[in-house]
Amino acid sequence: MTLSPVLARELAAARPRFNAQIAAARRVHTAFDIEAFSDAVRKRIDPLAVAVEAVAADRVALVVDAAFALTVTLVDHALARERRLLVDRAWIEVAVPLAVVVAERPEPVLAMLTNAVLTLAAAPGARPDEWIARMAALGSLVNADTLSAAGQVVAWRSGMAHYRAGALAAADTLPEPLALAAIGANGTWSDVRAALSSDRWWTPAGTGAGTRFGGFTGFGGPFDAPPQVRAGAEGFLVRAGGRVGLLVADAWGATLHPASEDEFDGAMPASSARVAVAGLPAEGLQAATTGDSIAIASPYSHYLQVQPWNS
Repeated sequence: MTLSPVLARELAAARPRFNAQIAAARRVHTAFDIEAFSDAVRKRIDPLAVAVEAVAADRVALVVDAAFALTVTLVDHALARERRLLVDRAWIEVAVPLAVVVAERPEPVLAMLTNAVLTLAAAPGARPDEWIARMAALGSLVNADTLSAAGQVVAWRSGMAHYRAGALAAADTLPEPLALAAIGANGTWSDVRAALSSDRWWTPAGTGAGTRFGGFTGFGGPFDAPPQVRAGAEGFLVRAGGRVGLLVADAWGATLHPASEDEFDGAMPASSARVAVAGLPAEGLQAATTGDSIAIASPYSHYLQVQPWNS
């Protein structure tokens, strides 16, 4: 493994401590993947150390310490390859350009970026690739104080529909240029916020056409049978096979959360749908409606169509 002189220097200076961390991890988890660890050191920590050296040389040791400890923990968790690649990208595409921010608060910043992409990756329907790209685009607008709030706003925009209320509150704490950039809007934050608050299907690009959510568990989706849907107070209650969930949807996506049979049984039943859904036969379509949304289910599909609705 060929490393930069910057990282080689820091690893040599703290070799006994770093070796002790790895030894402790290997005692607890005999399957600790030293090759995955070495790969992470080269891909994540090395470019970050070089970037921090260029902007805050006196903070390199602290950054390497935090990055090394977090990397040991991540390898301990035996992340799947796709997850490891997402963490690689978050560090390379977001942390490295934000080296000044990382240097200021190494541990919380690196943990926030890592946890964010892993959380999005674990949520069916969320889009971690978009989150990484949008966070990278914020560039110099963010600092150590605003990074977490901006990340929450961007996560909402990247498919985490249940973040809606929290993301709006987080955006309120941001400087106006950053709040608007995180949402992808122009104008004033007060006007944009009013539009977002009043219509879950509104975006700065216009009113969304809706979202398609689901998929068969055998292909990585959340449903092992065509789902049934009912309208609830916080979203749509969905039952597929023996599992029940709460589906929260808006213009930027949909997420599914655990719910109970009692909640499903107490929700408003669906009725026959007189709407056309691309790719689905009209026979057997069922629809549940809330004040602003309609969810359409088919006995022939593992997907739901959720879109704007005016009752």
